[in-house]
Amino acid sequence: MQEQLLRDSLKSKAIAIFDLIVDMRHWNAQYDGVYVKSEKLEPNPYLNPNSIKSANNETMVWVNPAFMTRQISDIASLRDGFKLKITSNKLINKNNAPDEDEKKILDQFDINPNIPYWWEIKNNEFKFIGALKTEQACLVCHAAQGYKVGDIRGGISVTFDVKKEFEQLNEINKDKEQTIIFLIIAAIGAIITLLIHENTKRINEQKISKLNESLEIKVKELDDFNQTLHNKVKIEIEKQREKENLLIQQSKLAALGEMIGNIAHQWRQPIGAVSAIMMNIKWTAISQGVDKKFLDERMNEANEQLKYMSQTIDDFRNFFKPNKEKEYFDLKNEIKKAYKISQESLLYNNINLQIFSSSTITVYGYANEFSQVVLNLISNAKDVLIERKVEIPRIEIHTSQDDKNIYCEVKDNGGGIEEKYINRIFEPYFTTKQHQGTGIGLYISKEIIQKHMQGTLEVKNIKNGASFIICLPRQKDENANT
Repeated sequence: MQEQLLRDSLKSKAIAIFDLIVDMRHWNAQYDGVYVKSEKLEPNPYLNPNSIKSANNETMVWVNPAFMTRQISDIASLRDGFKLKITSNKLINKNNAPDEDEKKILDQFDINPNIPYWWEIKNNEFKFIGALKTEQACLVCHAAQGYKVGDIRGGISVTFDVKKEFEQLNEINKDKEQTIIFLIIAAIGAIITLLIHENTKRINEQKISKLNESLEIKVKELDDFNQTLHNKVKIEIEKQREKENLLIQQSKLAALGEMIGNIAHQWRQPIGAVSAIMMNIKWTAISQGVDKKFLDERMNEANEQLKYMSQTIDDFRNFFKPNKEKEYFDLKNEIKKAYKISQESLLYNNINLQIFSSSTITVYGYANEFSQVVLNLISNAKDVLIERKVEIPRIEIHTSQDDKNIYCEVKDNGGGIEEKYINRIFEPYFTTKQHQGTGIGLYISKEIIQKHMQGTLEVKNIKNGASFIICLPRQKDENANT
């Protein structure tokens, strides 16, 4: 049984090698041989021309199917227990001469061309010979020898060392036996594992049943807790809304106080002028009698001053008038509104404010809320410049835009924000002002920009001061909360 297995194995290997060599020869023959670039390969003396020179003066050796088979045979002979040889009764290359056994088989191939191959085991060797039939492509080299298509012109011999092949087969069988033993042991282990698993499963099912009962109790408790939690969350949300409303009201009150201070600055000069005008009218009327023309001129001056005061009141009222819906507004115009509200206070304290805007920029959002944010940033910068007594106080407002965002930067030369405070200035009720300030102005400003206008408000220190940057999206966000 084992010997038959060995014969079948060797026969299959030999046929596979023979078929592979034949396929390579066919490939070579369809190109009438190939040229190999090599300075080491000795050209076949039986081929003409056996080599040529390339354009780069490189030696190109002509390798036909027989020469290629010879080269492969030489390489195969280096393997232990394996030999490969091309042979023929009509020799061109004497190195391919058949031995006695090979000649007998070649004679049999000549008698019966339909025999594809022959093999035998003799003297501890397995010898196989496959017949090489003449094909049309072969006649290029072999027509001169008298071959016709279909003639047997030789064969390829494949020889194995039976002893080594037998040893390899024994190793394979030994591995198979070990594998079978391993599989039997593994099967026994699997059966034992399955039994243990089933027993464990039964115990676990009992535990799971008890856990399910306990879980149902816990689920009921959790449902009760969730109901209670829902009510608590609802109460806390209401409290949070009340707190946010309170903060907004406090912010408005703080801003209103700032406005009142600005109104006082704006009204001080016209009130004084009206007082002087009235005094002038009084003394003129007493000393010279009533002059209608003079009186009319003075009264017109008084009316102009009062008209200015009235316009100031309207400006403040419009500034605090809330926007009910989002709209498109001009960025620079809203910045100017904030500046106009604080103008007199800035002039009184000799603070120079400049607006840098190279083009018209349109923003979608709440115009008055944006103006209040800018006013708050101007007011904070003003307070810092006054508190620190900056020699040449300055505030700059820069606007710009890119493909996605619109930017408004408010910066000053007040020395910047201390590093220990810079990460806290947007916290509610946090302030660095001594004896003034509620600490919610910047918090409310950030809330307006983030929640109402879907933008960002950031701060950073720059050279000699601080920079607050408002970033707003350019496109209208239809899904944003209003």
